Amino acid sequence: MILYLEESEAWSLMMLVSAVATDSAELSPKGKEAIKRWRSDRKEGTEQLKELTDALSEALNQQADAKFKRRVKGARHETVRK
Repeated sequence: MILYLEESEAWSLMMLVSAVATDSAELSPKGKEAIKRWRSDRKEGTEQLKELTDALSEALNQQADAKFKRRVKGARHETVRK
């Protein structure tokens, strides 16, 4: 299985996580401002968002690969849980 996020999905995930962090975590005003600045650098259509999308997709695939191991036997593929 290969997981790949669209930029709009990565943007939505980034917005949700950063909003929860700035609203719920006990962060200093300086920390909250740093998160907001980081988020504003990754607006839709920017190279930074593309890089974030690729990094999130890679991390999701690594996590999926850690859970499943793919083996090839003859002409058929078999996926087994570790």
